[in-house]
Amino acid sequence: MKKIYLLATVVAIITGIAVFLFATELQNGQSKIIQPNLVSVVVAASDISENTTLTAEMLTTVLFPENTIPETAVKDSFYLIGKVAKYPLKKGEQFLTEKVLVIGDEQNYELADRVQKGYRAFTISVDEVSGIAGYLRVGDKVDIIITKSIDGVSTTSYLLQDILIIAVGNSSQFASVPNQITEYSNITLEVLSKDCVMLNHSIVNGLVKIVLRGYGDKEIITSPIANN
Repeated sequence: MKKIYLLATVVAIITGIAVFLFATELQNGQSKIIQPNLVSVVVAASDISENTTLTAEMLTTVLFPENTIPETAVKDSFYLIGKVAKYPLKKGEQFLTEKVLVIGDEQNYELADRVQKGYRAFTISVDEVSGIAGYLRVGDKVDIIITKSIDGVSTTSYLLQDILIIAVGNSSQFASVPNQITEYSNITLEVLSKDCVMLNHSIVNGLVKIVLRGYGDKEIITSPIANN
């Protein structure tokens, strides 16, 4: 009987040691698990409607594991303030760079998103000559020259200068082949809202000519009115 008790004691000791070693190994294994690196990402603090200008109150940050964050996720709230939400966002939804835009940016796909505050999109009919032989492109700058009759005298002068082209024909995108000549019968300009009436009146009552500016040329010409 004593042998049985002794054997049971030995088995209990061995079992205890085995349990202890297993628990120790398990604890060591858990300690070796690499904790994910957390990164702060900007999310919507509340539901946001499409075409809403973003303010600081609409934004908050949340920690996400780095390996779960999309490459275009926004991590800086200041980057978003003043931009416009292209799509509706739900509370807690991450902001991606492709979900926002800057009004007036030439790279915007939609024409209305290209027009800056205080400006209007104004389309002008052109032919091969007045359209610079098909070489005009989105992003080019032009001057507008007007020829009209004043008291029976034909006069020519600069009407508007340094005007941005935001669409050519039915395309508001940059040309994929820069040197390719494109056929189009109209161009759309970004014109100050206060100048739209004057421009339209001049087109109806005179002959408008478009002249292309060189890249980066910002000079405002002050040449006198030409007349006969």
